[in-house]
Amino acid sequence: MIVRGVDIVNFRNISKAELSFSPTFNLITGRNAQGKTNLLEAIYLFSLGRSFRTRSLDEAIRFGEEYFFARIEGRSDAGFDFTIEAGAERGGRTKVSSNGKKAAGFAEIVGIIPGVIFVAEDILLAAGPPAGRRAYLDYTAAQISPRYLRGIKEYRGTLRQRNALLERAAREGGAPVGIEPWDAALAEKGAAIVQMRLETIREIEARARTLLDEILGGAAGFGMRYVCSFNPSGKEPGEALREALSRVRETERRRGYTMAGPHFDDVQIFLEDSEIRRFGSQGRKRLAALVLKLSQALTILDKRGERPVVILDDIFSELDRETAERVRGHLADSYQSFITTPRPDEFGGSGPGTARFSVESGVITPAG
Repeated sequence: MIVRGVDIVNFRNISKAELSFSPTFNLITGRNAQGKTNLLEAIYLFSLGRSFRTRSLDEAIRFGEEYFFARIEGRSDAGFDFTIEAGAERGGRTKVSSNGKKAAGFAEIVGIIPGVIFVAEDILLAAGPPAGRRAYLDYTAAQISPRYLRGIKEYRGTLRQRNALLERAAREGGAPVGIEPWDAALAEKGAAIVQMRLETIREIEARARTLLDEILGGAAGFGMRYVCSFNPSGKEPGEALREALSRVRETERRRGYTMAGPHFDDVQIFLEDSEIRRFGSQGRKRLAALVLKLSQALTILDKRGERPVVILDDIFSELDRETAERVRGHLADSYQSFITTPRPDEFGGSGPGTARFSVESGVITPAG
């Protein structure tokens, strides 16, 4: 996948930008708080279908303006040319189209441009709460399997319906009427989610182990283990979830929400036989998170036959020179990359194919 260029109007502090990109490295430089990450956000909006920084697109509209608009053009590795346009007005109204065909919303364009992003907060992937690791697995699985994307949407829809029944029962002080069919549906769909997550972990783990060994120049002992919150004894997931829902029924009735399911699961990440969340240094946690993201990209590439766009927000300042050089080599061999840094010299040698952009107060200038 190659993104050839973008046009942006009124996005964050970017008033207007028309940019063409290199198929390899695109280096975005400038002092902090000038708009470098805003450009990454606008690009990744077309991959994720929403901002990675906020749930409200109103926040992405330039101050004093009533809308933003963005257009992205590129070509898939299969030779498919695409032009996607998207805009949002204050108050929530959106307009999205793909190759001139109107889409119902941002959800319809998810998957057209596979993408992987790493920002400073992604250290929480290795060190933070379980929700981030679940989201990482779900995004990876959805990128490589339309079946999983449908499955996770169906699971979340079933969960909302079941929670609505429980909330009403808690409010009215009675038993949740008609909840049994929702139990059966949640168990069926939840079991499918667990199975696909386990398959996705197997895909990621093997690639992450090899990649980390390459980056560190030796064996690092990387590992991942799925922790199923409702199935400690290893039963068939559907059966285990049905039993768990039965056990917590009375507590659910009082509290008004579903208390068992894969939406509480976690992933343990190990480095040299130690769980990195508990025992890893900050540097190790950051490196593990970066490797997980790059392994996500490799998994998408191998399973879809399509190179994802890789977006890295100021990572090289945190890496030693040798590690940074190996990461650059891996990127150069595989992907189109968008990389921000306040100090261009940290990026090192990048070759004649690198496009450079300077950002100051939201004004983006090709820097040669």
